[in-house]
Amino acid sequence: MRSSRVLQALTCGLAALLVAGCTGDPEPEPPAPAPEEEPPPIPTEFEGEAPPGIEGEVLRHLHGDGADSHDILDDPLGVRISSVGGAFLISSGGEDRHLLQDAATGDTLWEGEARFRGFDTDTEGASVLLMTDADDTPFVLDADGDRLWEPAEEGDLYLDGLAVRRPAQWSAEEPHGDFSVLDTEGEELWSYTFEAEDPESEDPESADGGTDADEETDREETEASADDPERLGVPVAAWDDTVLLDSGDSVLRAHSLDPDDAGELLWSVAASDEELGLPATAPTPVPQILGVFPAPQAEPEEDAEDADDPATVLLRWAQPEAPSVLSAHDTVDGEPLWTLEEAGTNPVSRHFDEAGYPGLLHDPDTGTLLLSQASGEATMVAVDLVEGEVRWGLEEDDGSISPAFAHGGLVYGDSRSNEDGDLQLVLDAETMDVVGDELSAYVEAITDTGHAMLVQDRQRFVLGPAPEDLEATEEAQDGDGEDSESPAPSDAAS
Repeated sequence: MRSSRVLQALTCGLAALLVAGCTGDPEPEPPAPAPEEEPPPIPTEFEGEAPPGIEGEVLRHLHGDGADSHDILDDPLGVRISSVGGAFLISSGGEDRHLLQDAATGDTLWEGEARFRGFDTDTEGASVLLMTDADDTPFVLDADGDRLWEPAEEGDLYLDGLAVRRPAQWSAEEPHGDFSVLDTEGEELWSYTFEAEDPESEDPESADGGTDADEETDREETEASADDPERLGVPVAAWDDTVLLDSGDSVLRAHSLDPDDAGELLWSVAASDEELGLPATAPTPVPQILGVFPAPQAEPEEDAEDADDPATVLLRWAQPEAPSVLSAHDTVDGEPLWTLEEAGTNPVSRHFDEAGYPGLLHDPDTGTLLLSQASGEATMVAVDLVEGEVRWGLEEDDGSISPAFAHGGLVYGDSRSNEDGDLQLVLDAETMDVVGDELSAYVEAITDTGHAMLVQDRQRFVLGPAPEDLEATEEAQDGDGEDSESPAPSDAAS
């Protein structure tokens, strides 16, 4: 029975196919594919209002019709845009290619292939670019694209507008030997020998940890050696005609580089200084140089004669399992301006680390410094550089806010939440009040000259003072400086 049913089914199916083949009806054609919709053209007109803190006119756009764009912007992996002085640094996302572009005019200041190592400053505090070429040789560019420095000899290191020549085979474990401090042309400013302490003068019990009395003795010896002009160290920071040395015993010493008194001890600061209020326990805190910053006057006097703005060197003293302490010092005489205990513990620095701290943001207009915290009550705090007080802090609940840069009394940062997604916030640098949160464009970078790179609807726009307006402002500032006895230094260190 089963066989006859199968045979009958096959016969009926074959008959149906033959009938269909004899009718002559064509097979149905597959549906035509829908025409591909071309993406709308990239807009070339800026819509809406500029974000808070951005002033001036739309100077140019970087993509699409009418854009005099560089091929680096066509990188399939995108580009990264940063500001340096009055220029934009455009870096390829796919290879070590960079373009330095004048923010006001769009002119190319420098382009090339090199590994970008970060930002530093010159002796006046202006931002510079640290680069390394294909041969692994370092070099430094200023904000105009000019090569500021390259090593005169193999092993020379750039340091805040100067250069340092260390002993051959130098290491943090063996830091002693002959040092030279050079200018950017390779001319020697000061040479000296950093000698090791006599090991026979060290108390073995004290070296092994010893008793409380031994710790107190070590503290007294450190305090006594702080003013010793014969005790030198490793260069870790520089500004104007001054170099700061780390002697490896929790003492920093500032020495002159003036040709008339090169090497003269100007001042020193030690962990044992009573003004710092650090605990007199072992291990001795290691000073970390956070940077040198121009400090605006708290209440400037209108009738006061023009003078150089004061500058502050900021240090962090950290110990394991204890709150770290900030101390600010006048760069001229080293006098402590204030101390501040931070929200919690922070990583202990290593001796001989050069100045600088990743993630630090500085707003010169308000004297506000944003400093990340490793632990404690806040992930980041805003410190008043004049008064030495915490203005506000990002609590754990605010951890989704990531400040990116500060400018003109404002802080620009990204905020991430499950409800609103990613958006950009603009905060008041002094109060943390939200100034703008529903922006018509994303602020990608802002230069010292007030030019901003804005992203809106697949387009990049440059907004800011027109070149002629910027030139007129600079000429007016130069005229004011010529009338005063001592022009104010640049406050571009941020």
